[in-house]
Amino acid sequence: MEEVKTVIKEVKSIPVIDVSLIVSVISLILSFVVGIIYFIVGYNTLYTISNYIIALHPQTAEIVNSAAASVTGMGFVYLILIWPVMAFFLTFIGTAIVILLYNFLAPRIGGIRLELE
Repeated sequence: MEEVKTVIKEVKSIPVIDVSLIVSVISLILSFVVGIIYFIVGYNTLYTISNYIIALHPQTAEIVNSAAASVTGMGFVYLILIWPVMAFFLTFIGTAIVILLYNFLAPRIGGIRLELE
């Protein structure tokens, strides 16, 4: 039986751009998927509320349908397009700041220790 040797290494610095880019792309993908889910749920809720209002006051059908279409369009643009792009840029900036702080503090107080085989 072969013995596995473990070595403990300390991470002294982290590449800022590479890690920030990876984390930001993951954030973009997750935001896009969640945006699609929110859009579907929101659309169904809006459709149900619109039908309820129209059932109560049939003369408001044109106004309610127009407002619902506007809200649906704005929701699509925000949840599917704007939100993932904002998540990408804000995550990139936030991750870069955290990594820069880590790179500044790691030599002074010690970095993360990893046990490698």
